[in-house]
Amino acid sequence: MAVIETPRPPLNIFDAVHANIDQNWSTLLETPTYLIPAIGPNPQRTVEIVALLTSLIVTNTGQGTITVSLRVVNANGDFMLLNELPVPANDFALVELSKQNLPSGEILQIRTGEGQNAVAHLSFVSNQREEYETL
Repeated sequence: MAVIETPRPPLNIFDAVHANIDQNWSTLLETPTYLIPAIGPNPQRTVEIVALLTSLIVTNTGQGTITVSLRVVNANGDFMLLNELPVPANDFALVELSKQNLPSGEILQIRTGEGQNAVAHLSFVSNQREEYETL
């Protein structure tokens, strides 16, 4: 799991990931956990976040139609989001992810069919999860 140490975790980060992809599963995003070090009387703690996935664009850079698969990997296994979505030659596919949640510790992976290549562009918002104490 990705852990980022910082005294102040961000509330919202609007971000994008761009990656060249092929037939092997490539990690587009691993949602991190923030580690807040002990400061004065405040003990060390961790803050989990959620990545709100907005959209994925897959650009086919080849001369033939390709297929794209997308999955989420977590402690319980892996779950397919897309299975062999066709993308025409010299074109792109826009996958609307509708703000699906990817909590801390989960991994979003993508691949093409055998012998195929593409470029993936993922947009997302890293959003700090609420913290509260029950009194």
